[in-house]
Amino acid sequence: MLSVKSKLIALLVCALLVVAGAAGAMSAITLRETVSRDAHKLMLLECKTGQEKLDNELKSVEQSVFMVSTFVQSDLDGLDDAKLQAHLIRVRDIFNKMSSKTSSILTYYYRIDPEVSRTVKGFWYVRGPEGVREHEVTDISLYDTRDTSKLVWFTVPKNIGKAVWLPPYITENLGAEVISYNVPVYYQGQFVGVIGIEIDYSEMANIVGSIRLYDKGYAFINDEEGKLVYHPKMDIATLDEKPAVPNGILSNSKFVHYTYEGVEKEAVWFELSNGLRLNLAVPVEELDADWQRQSIRVAVTLAVLSLAMIILIKIAVAQILRPQ
Repeated sequence: MLSVKSKLIALLVCALLVVAGAAGAMSAITLRETVSRDAHKLMLLECKTGQEKLDNELKSVEQSVFMVSTFVQSDLDGLDDAKLQAHLIRVRDIFNKMSSKTSSILTYYYRIDPEVSRTVKGFWYVRGPEGVREHEVTDISLYDTRDTSKLVWFTVPKNIGKAVWLPPYITENLGAEVISYNVPVYYQGQFVGVIGIEIDYSEMANIVGSIRLYDKGYAFINDEEGKLVYHPKMDIATLDEKPAVPNGILSNSKFVHYTYEGVEKEAVWFELSNGLRLNLAVPVEELDADWQRQSIRVAVTLAVLSLAMIILIKIAVAQILRPQ
């Protein structure tokens, strides 16, 4: 049979281990909740900062085009060739002044529908190493303007009848990757043409690509239909068909949990001013790493303290039960 001394030591050690275990479990739960909450705040802040940077670029372009389109609508006073030509000269001056203040603009244009005039085509200006220069315009009459898969900067706003941001595409003649904002022009209800601005896709991609968190967290953009518009590991603009986002991304919840290529991830998103969605995704493994490391430290500390307490208990019990 166990002696009184052994029973007392066993009782005290069991009580100590129960308390230490409970303290460790509560510490792990608290650490997980606290660290996860802080990680989510950090994800929100990083994604929000990226959204604001992108929206500043987008809104600058929208404001520029809005200013020009407002002038265009007020200045247009007829559709005969002479009036159109004089109108284009005035619009060109406004565009030239505006573009000098916005460095992100790659091209700007005002194109007249061939159904309105076969001789007055409009203009197209391109920014290059030597500054802004006029470029030969694309012959719109060679295209079916009802087909929105071709000449998208012209055909899409013509067919939907409103201002539109277009996702990345390769612009004709220049071979450059761009995104553009385009506004249809009307005169007394008749479609006249399109004014628009193209900005270098790489500038936007650089902003999104710079949004990083932890070691493997990254940002990407998708459209309303769930198609990828930008991804740091894909050249979306050169693909014939844009890939779809992973299942679970399209959610109304601010935080999204999904699995991609066998890796569990969490993402946070914000909508951009052009209707696209900026996402910031981080592997769950990285999000859990902080609280797991801290939990291990707590467990090791409790184990060391428990061992020290067991030694002290043995010494104390031995002293108490020592014959007088």
